[in-house]
Amino acid sequence: MKNEQAILFYAFRYVLGRKTYAVAEVVETLIDEIDNIPENHKNIMRVTIENAIESGEAGHKMDVKEWRKVLDELNN
Repeated sequence: MKNEQAILFYAFRYVLGRKTYAVAEVVETLIDEIDNIPENHKNIMRVTIENAIESGEAGHKMDVKEWRKVLDELNN
């Protein structure tokens, strides 16, 4: 389980800001696994996503929409 959490975190870091279909797949997996993600990773994700959106580095508009879904889950 720890390796899976780490790989999911690496995938998040890799796709944030990329303009690819992989964003939707990683976002879907993050949302599905949100309860299994360690709090420290959730905090890093929250800040990183917010900063990427604010700086215009979160990808295309459709990617930003996907990242906002993750933020919604992280903030619940």
